[in-house]
Amino acid sequence: MRWFTGCLVWLLVTYTATAQYRITGSVKDEKGKPLPFASAFLNQTTLGDRTAENGQFSISNVPPGKYELIVSYLGYEPQLLPVEVKADITGVAITLKPKADVLKEFVVRRNVERERWLKVFANLFVGESSFARQCKLLNSEVIDLQYDDSKRLLTASSDDFVVLENRALGYRVKFLLISFQYNMKSGYSLYYGNPLFEPMKAKNARQQKQWEKNREAAYLGSTMHFYRSMAGRQLAQDGFSVQKMVRKPRVKDFVPPSLPDSAGVKVQPPRFFDREVSYLYTAQLPYDSLIKPSGNGHSLIFRDYLYVVYTKEKEDRLYVEKHKPGQKTRPKEQVSVMHMLAPEVPLDENGNIGSPVDIVVEQYWGWEKMAEMLPLDYKH
Repeated sequence: MRWFTGCLVWLLVTYTATAQYRITGSVKDEKGKPLPFASAFLNQTTLGDRTAENGQFSISNVPPGKYELIVSYLGYEPQLLPVEVKADITGVAITLKPKADVLKEFVVRRNVERERWLKVFANLFVGESSFARQCKLLNSEVIDLQYDDSKRLLTASSDDFVVLENRALGYRVKFLLISFQYNMKSGYSLYYGNPLFEPMKAKNARQQKQWEKNREAAYLGSTMHFYRSMAGRQLAQDGFSVQKMVRKPRVKDFVPPSLPDSAGVKVQPPRFFDREVSYLYTAQLPYDSLIKPSGNGHSLIFRDYLYVVYTKEKEDRLYVEKHKPGQKTRPKEQVSVMHMLAPEVPLDENGNIGSPVDIVVEQYWGWEKMAEMLPLDYKH
């Protein structure tokens, strides 16, 4: 079985200077009535505000760049507004429409059944890592869980923020969950939405220092680190090994060769239940096979699969226990697999993906979830 994931957030940020600006505006309903306490924030950052009684909001300390402004209010359809910050932005007028009153069919009814699926959801959304054990969902009651037994498909959504307290990294994450799917037949899980990171207040300097240490550990070897290293053309220096991998359907009575062939390709022995055979090219992929210049940034252009090894950090011991049961082995270098669902995917200078829906990750990156997620304004 493979381990897939898709954690999708809609944001493209390019930091170009140290200047900081302000975004101000108002939020009203269709009748022009101000909506107090609505959330206005820049997607997957620590930058946001709540509207006052008059519906006004002000987001300060915004570095120059391209963002997505998310505005949400309980009972209303959230609105996404692309903004490019070059100076102060004032007078942003947002009108929210009420959500359609749709009668939902709840498939998960009994408390015992709901608790079962809530645990599955938490493992796939928050994760099962050492950091995940220090996380807590504060309002799981807002999550609408549904299970289709005929399709073996678990889905989830929420009309309000799902609030996650990450005591490992020192963030309270408010995640506007738009969609979650887990297909038990394929092992494929996908969730996407809009997170706001609120830094927690440390009890003392020791706790703050530990949070900073954990944030660095979460960053190193992550997809964010990988994208930034790729954009800066320093993959090898940062500890990333990147090779091409091809998958082909497994034929009957397949017998893997014992040695690499003359073309520099190794066959990865399939497990009993695998339906495909993986062929790993031993050479490191050059940058012109990975990215190409595009506008002010780049585009990912790789084909087939990327086999990525992060050499400067070992696997979490919980990953080894879960995915290599019964094996007397110590944690090894982190191995991840990535492929694209589109011919090209935008990548900006800060290493941010413009179309996350077109990227699928497996193995170690597929195992890391919200517990390891950092805001895009995190600086290492």
